[in-house]
Amino acid sequence: MDIALVRSRWRTVFAVFAVLPWGLGLPLVVLTIGWDAVAGRPDVLGAAMAVAAGAASVATVPAQVQTARALLSRPRLTLETDALVIHDPLFLRESARIAREQIAEVRRLDWKDAEVSLHIDYDTTELTPFREPLNVEVRLRGAHGFASARRLHHGTWIWRLPHRWDRSPQFPVPGDHCRRIRVRARHPVDALTALTEWATN
Repeated sequence: MDIALVRSRWRTVFAVFAVLPWGLGLPLVVLTIGWDAVAGRPDVLGAAMAVAAGAASVATVPAQVQTARALLSRPRLTLETDALVIHDPLFLRESARIAREQIAEVRRLDWKDAEVSLHIDYDTTELTPFREPLNVEVRLRGAHGFASARRLHHGTWIWRLPHRWDRSPQFPVPGDHCRRIRVRARHPVDALTALTEWATN
């Protein structure tokens, strides 16, 4: 059984308009200026702009890749017989498996609670949806590490910006261990019911 997770629409829209044009538009600028130079109309200022645009386009490749991955991926939790499987290609290179017996409790989160939205414990990790209201928390019996977690400097700066100027999100990091995993389920009540029944049966 799959439980659908949702990403931030606003962050995704921002990423599309703020990042992807650098990857699509700047190479066109380089080609246009380069074509003029080949056609016998060399322009020193234009050539300098082409070099700068090309460099900026290359520099934003990691963020472009992460943006495309966010747009194309389908984050979800899968309830298998013996494990909870987390699929989130934006933050995990491979799906993460957590043994069923490691699940201690599943609870609904109230994002209006300051202890949830403003404070974060060191042993808590947040997956999708980039700071917008998380609504389900899975508590584990022991510490779990995400061995396949992507390093945060590879283009994830878009998602690390605080929603309100309070705190940054706490995404999984290679080497870190957590006891609580927070997500945003598309249908939190159904997700809570399914997770609880699966974990207790």
